[in-house]
Amino acid sequence: MKKYTPKLLINYLIKEFNISLLIFFFIIFSLILLTVFLEEIIYFRDKDIEKVFFFKTLFLALIKTPSLIITMSPFIFLFASILFFVKLIKGNEIIGINLSGLSHNFICLVPALYSFFLGIILILVISPFSSQLYKYYESVKQQYSNNDNLIIMSTTGLWLKEKKDNNIFIIRADNIKDQNFKNLKNISIYKFENNKFINRMDSKNSVIQKNKWILKNVNILNDDKNIQSKDFIYNTNINLDNLKKFYSNSYVFSIWNILDELETIRQRGYYGQEIVITLNKYLSLPFFLFTMVILSTFFTIKIKNKFSNFTYSSFGVIAGIVIYFLNDLSIAIGKSGKLPLELSIWVPVILIMTMSLYSLIKEYD
Repeated sequence: MKKYTPKLLINYLIKEFNISLLIFFFIIFSLILLTVFLEEIIYFRDKDIEKVFFFKTLFLALIKTPSLIITMSPFIFLFASILFFVKLIKGNEIIGINLSGLSHNFICLVPALYSFFLGIILILVISPFSSQLYKYYESVKQQYSNNDNLIIMSTTGLWLKEKKDNNIFIIRADNIKDQNFKNLKNISIYKFENNKFINRMDSKNSVIQKNKWILKNVNILNDDKNIQSKDFIYNTNINLDNLKKFYSNSYVFSIWNILDELETIRQRGYYGQEIVITLNKYLSLPFFLFTMVILSTFFTIKIKNKFSNFTYSSFGVIAGIVIYFLNDLSIAIGKSGKLPLELSIWVPVILIMTMSLYSLIKEYD
């Protein structure tokens, strides 16, 4: 039994693993950037930005990509691990390391524990940066939305701005009722014409039917006079799906503020399933990256046969598809209420980690 840590070998393994990580980071980054860039081109093709079209679309694609990279990081680490271990196999370095008295488990644990550490860095350091970029991305996209709407949520409620012709409407709602976005409570609508206040409408309850907001028992304040109305129909261009997306857009939250934002959203009457999912994905990410490295050893250094690079790649693709499907299936079960939502995020991680621990304690010939 060695009484010292072979620092030189650890440094070498980490260096080689970093090279594999960088290779697949740039591959995935390029694919995401290209996909998002094409999406932005389609979105902005009818907008009035001819002079800066290429710069604007590329810039927005760049600032959106970091958030998507964090989402795709488990697959980056999976494929990077396969490449790393295949390089060791092809170079016959596994045998040399074993002859020095170190086991397969040592070779597995070095990049796995390193990945766990990188996962912590991703969540604590990178996610705040990527969330701020995504917030800016959303604000820029809103400037070019067709109906010139603005949505803001604060401790005073949900605020919306809508521009129609020369009129500007400022809408405030306390919260939603029973997590149903078609029912807003305590609505106030302020109407401005040429920056001059015209009137205000107050309603305790409303029912949203596509582009029509039916306000119940409306009180209209006009020229210091109160006018009572049983019902009032407010025609709007505000898309209900955009309102839902604002509540559920978890990319704008980092690990440092997500709990506060979740509490604020729940005060507005919405449980925030998507934000709960993102929070638990953040918490589980270091463990997920750890298990991705161990999983990759199942069809690389822990089998006796050597395969072609194409075969190893096929193993990785199949594993990635299975993991993606397992994640989505587990989350869908959690959303349906058949499994606690928080647990539904951890189930795939726990399953893969169980396999990993079994692999680590198993004796090899």
